[in-house]
This record gives sequence, C-alpha cells and structure tokens, in this order.
Amino acid sequence: MGQTISKKIISWYKKHQRSLPWRSYTSSSDRDYKVLLSEFMLQQTKVSTVVPYFNKFYKKFRTIKALSKSRITSVLKLWEGLGYYRRARNLHQTAKLVLQKHNGKLPDSFSDLKNLPGIGDYTASAILSIAKDQSFIGIDGNVKRVISRVFNLKHNKKLLLSIEKKLNSMKVKKGSSELMQGIMELGALLCLPTRPGCTKCPIKSHCISFKKNTFKDRAKKKSYQIKYFNAFFITKNNKILFSFNKKFNFLQGLVNLPLVEVATNKHNATINKVFKKGLISSSSAPLVKYKMSNFVMHIKVISLSNVIFNKTKYFWLGQKDIKKFTISTLAKKLLQVSSNHEK
Repeated sequence: MGQTISKKIISWYKKHQRSLPWRSYTSSSDRDYKVLLSEFMLQQTKVSTVVPYFNKFYKKFRTIKALSKSRITSVLKLWEGLGYYRRARNLHQTAKLVLQKHNGKLPDSFSDLKNLPGIGDYTASAILSIAKDQSFIGIDGNVKRVISRVFNLKHNKKLLLSIEKKLNSMKVKKGSSELMQGIMELGALLCLPTRPGCTKCPIKSHCISFKKNTFKDRAKKKSYQIKYFNAFFITKNNKILFSFNKKFNFLQGLVNLPLVEVATNKHNATINKVFKKGLISSSSAPLVKYKMSNFVMHIKVISLSNVIFNKTKYFWLGQKDIKKFTISTLAKKLLQVSSNHEK
C-alpha cells in the first residue's frame, strides 16, 4: 500500500504544487543552493513570510560561492526582520565550509551534511531528497501530521519510530524529491491541523483516520516561559543610545536598545547595573510583550536622561546611521513603542 500512496502523492504534487522561488532553478548547482537557502529560512518560519526574504537574498547572493565570500554584516542585514539570526550565521559558515572542504559543491552524503553548521537530521534529509533526489524523507510537522493520520498512528513515545517505518515503506527509487515535497504540500494545503480538506485529498481512500473519522487536532498548545527585562530608551540631540548585544544569544551580534534581564515581574529599575548614572525621565514605562521560540519576553521600556555610560559598550545613532546596522525586530518594536509613548 505504501508504494500506491506514494505514486498518488507524486501525481497530485506535480499538478497542484505551489509556485515557489526555490522550486525553479537553472542547473543542479542552482537547485542545491536554492534548496539549502530555503531550508535554512523555513526553519520555524512560514512559507509566506520566507518568500520575499528568499527573493531579496537570492538576488544579492546568487551562488554558494558568492555567499561564502560575503561579509556576515551583509548577510545579517538581508536577514533583518526574519528572526532567529543564528540561522543566518550558520548558513554563512556553511557556505564557507562548502567552498573550503567540498570545492563549492553541496555534499551528497548524510554525514557530510550533518557536519555543516545548522544542519540536523531533518535538514540533511530534506536536502538529499529535494535537491539530490535521494531516497530520504525528512520528518517535519507537516510530514508527521500526514503520515500519523493516514496510518492512524498512536501519539505516544514511539510515534516517530512508527512514522519512520511507514515512510520506509513509501520510499521510491525515482521521484524522491517530488514525494517528500508532495507529503509536505499535502500537510500545508489539505491535511491541516484543523478542518482538513479531506474531500480533495488524493489519498483519502487509503487514509485510515478518514475512514474511521478519527480526526482530531492532537497538537498540544505550547506553553511559554515568561522572562522579564528592562530596556532603556535614551535620546540626545536627535540620536538614540544603542549597544551591540553580546550577552543574549537570541540577539547575538545585533544592534539593540540597552537591555538587561530582571528577576521578577516587578521590573525593578536596574539603571545602576547598566549605567554609571541615569535619571528616569518618565513616570510611566510601557510594557512590551515579545514572543521568542521558547519563551515570552515582558519588557518594561524605561526612558532615561542625563546618562553616563561606558563608551566601549554603548553608542549614539541618528536615524540615517541606524539604517546601516542590522537592527533586531525586537529593537524596532521597542523603538516604535518608545517613540509613541514620548509623544
């Protein structure tokens, strides 16, 4: 039955696949690069969000070699707003290693790919399947949902093993690229977490969950830890005080407002821990909530004046200067809130 299902998925995918920029290529090397770039960008990010960033990035860096020769500051600037900036750093480092160790060609072995920064089991499998047409199927959220529903698998500790066994029965000698993309496309377009479009599904006659009407959104609502911060909004002569973040990994290397983590939701002002001197210039401080991948930031934005600071850690930027730096999405939100609050 596995092979029959695969053939139907491939046939459906060829007719109904979305037109995405990384699915159009001029050569095998262009395909490798586009798949690599798209897989990095799509980690924890929606397709609709990625498309404009992909187009802008690809327009600037057309090949792995061009990317490897670029400056990380240029890469981060193009990535600005996409978030999870570690992906950009890993992609840049991967491009350098591909040029140094693999003559500029993306490796075609699982172990070699896994040795590159930012590439885990899923990404390695996706690259080998989609770009190299090898018999691999990476398990992302869409694949997991489609396969567990088709075979009505139990959601327990052995679920991934069960999915892998079913996928092994579905692997094909030719068309692995279309098969993996087809399964993911089914999950993205029809086999949705809620209200799946079963009537249009090409494999509904083989879907045990459809036959038994056992569809349920089994996804658990993710719980997020709350962390508390103070951010400081300081202006002087139409300039704003910034710092290069070196403390928080999730903002590594990005320009941000001065930021410090605090212990409780009381948001005690920690001015003396950041600056040698500073006066609170506003009696009220707006609260900004910002969701990261595994926690939520609650940030009190404190306006200060008469600040004395370490000039090696902090610096003034005017509006024209700000555009030259990679400003975190968080910083942009803090600036917007701060500016509106000051009016």
